[in-house]
Amino acid sequence: MIKFLFISICFFICTMVSSQTDPILPNTSSIETCMPDLSNYTLITVGPPPNDYSDLQLAINNSLPGSVLVLQAGFSFKGSYSLPNKTGNDWIIITSSQINLLPKQGTRITPTAATGIAGFPTQQDAMPKIITTNLSGVPCFYTKASAHHYRLVGLEIGIDFNVINSYGLVQLGDGSSAQNTLTTVPHDFIIDRCYIHGHTNATVMKAGILLNCANSAVIDSYISDFHSIGFDTYTIGCTNGPGPFKIINNYLEAAGENIIFGGAAASIPGLVPSDIEVKNNYMFKPYSWKVDDPTYAGKHWTIKNLFELKTGVRVLVEGNIMENSWADLPTGQSGAAILLTVRAEGGGSPQANVKDITIRNNIIKHAGNGISLSGHDDQAASLQTQRIKIANNLFEDINGPAFGDGNVDGPNDGTFIKIGDPQDVFIDHNTIFQTGAITWVYDTVSNFNFTNNMLNCFLSAGGYQGMYGPGFAQGGNGPMGAYFPDITDTNQHFNKNVLIGGNSAKYTNYATISKNYFPASAAGVNFVDYNNGSTDYHNFALSNSSIYKNFGSDGKDIGVDFNELDAALNSKVLCTVTNTSSINNEEIHIIISPNPFNYEAIIKLNIELKDAGLSIFNIMGQELKSIEHIYGNNITIDRKEIPNGYYFCKLFQGNNLIGTWKIVVF
Repeated sequence: MIKFLFISICFFICTMVSSQTDPILPNTSSIETCMPDLSNYTLITVGPPPNDYSDLQLAINNSLPGSVLVLQAGFSFKGSYSLPNKTGNDWIIITSSQINLLPKQGTRITPTAATGIAGFPTQQDAMPKIITTNLSGVPCFYTKASAHHYRLVGLEIGIDFNVINSYGLVQLGDGSSAQNTLTTVPHDFIIDRCYIHGHTNATVMKAGILLNCANSAVIDSYISDFHSIGFDTYTIGCTNGPGPFKIINNYLEAAGENIIFGGAAASIPGLVPSDIEVKNNYMFKPYSWKVDDPTYAGKHWTIKNLFELKTGVRVLVEGNIMENSWADLPTGQSGAAILLTVRAEGGGSPQANVKDITIRNNIIKHAGNGISLSGHDDQAASLQTQRIKIANNLFEDINGPAFGDGNVDGPNDGTFIKIGDPQDVFIDHNTIFQTGAITWVYDTVSNFNFTNNMLNCFLSAGGYQGMYGPGFAQGGNGPMGAYFPDITDTNQHFNKNVLIGGNSAKYTNYATISKNYFPASAAGVNFVDYNNGSTDYHNFALSNSSIYKNFGSDGKDIGVDFNELDAALNSKVLCTVTNTSSINNEEIHIIISPNPFNYEAIIKLNIELKDAGLSIFNIMGQELKSIEHIYGNNITIDRKEIPNGYYFCKLFQGNNLIGTWKIVVF
């Protein structure tokens, strides 16, 4: 608790004294997503006899920090389970007996993917099932005040089909007035490679995970089927948790917001969720939820956006794919992909703040409009949105006719960005294919920077075009002078943009020192293969013959740097358990993966073995298994003749003991 409070205080002070205008990036270094070394952990099996426990709640209650609760794969644990506060900072890990059949850490699970094992043919089959049967919507897991250091790994978490109203399956912390001080906030939770889902026989499937906690992460998981008729829904939400948070490499499917921070007044005075990483997720809404689509499945779930901040400070959104957001009025929203809209919740959260937000290296596609960015709450007094950077993103098929609200005279008809009065906005090196205006700005923006972007500038169905704001016939000098008064020709805050289909005569105030370009069509840009960009986004890169290649203000291509985008989309978190020993003054590094293991483990060394030997002993010193004549730097251990438990693994090279390491088999 002290650690994350210190980070928050430090960043508050740094923000106060800093004069920079670029967004401050989040600090999430206190969150350790990789599994700890389990060599000294106590193993507890849970399931039908002869396991140690058949009652999961009793097993949780009796376990101490430094325990691994191994749940029998395929078995259903029906009920709702509390995670109590315990003394000590070692983890309590709740996992599957077949965790070895799931992908390694850093790889997202796919529930239907084959394992190659007949008894557990899919990844879902290799998971124990935690199923809430409570008709009042009590979750599968919930925390007691100040609970901490729990990891849920490789679990299926779901709802009985008889439950048609569910209000959150994993509730980490409490959004109510019961949690009104930081000292009661639960902290240090990791949701890792879990399958968390609702079902279609529902009225309300509210949420997958509620992050009203601190210092926590959701990684490599598959969270789906959250939707309702007439109510807001989301896969991950937070109203009363301070952060920091990591949301990394998950599949996230919800009819409402796929991810939302805010949406209700915080019960902790002054709380703003801070230091948040949202990376490498796939946020998606299936067309079977779209009422006018041929695949429509018959239930009109309330549709909102893909990512929303009503409050949040120091947020990085990077390497994500966000796909499908359409208008669903009057109960839903107008089809925006991203909403950054500070909300003081009717005065209940006057501290609500949207500041230091970086959105970079993402693909956003198939939406009615791109981004809605407010400056102040229009319902109550609020702080001003500040320091927003939108850089190196590909916006594809931002399409008013296909996904918008049907009002061609309004701001949501294929517009790239609808914007109020935020301060310090940087939009740089994006490639944007939209059907409407570039901007629909409805208040004065202070320090707006729009550079190195490649985007459409055609006349919309309603007659709006380019850099537009109400009160003017079309976009260009007039609305820019009125709504972006800080932009001048000399400061080059509107510079090196390619406005496809635009009219250069409308932008003469920014044409002497600043330089912008107006090809009549995409053919004049020379993309790699514009017509096939929807099948491979790399075709939207500039060809070597394009005059805009290496022509940005920084010497890069105008529009997206696709190498940088690819690197962000494909980034990985690598986790290994490394042991170190020595022989003849040579340092030996050994990696055992996985550890614990169920089927087999691989030992990797940084030296070449020559006729080495390996022996496995139980805790009584009895040798259970030996492997002789080992050559090379890899050793495979299978679990034949080895029951569940803790063991010592000794490796010899000739007469030299290279080292002794603990392994865990379950």
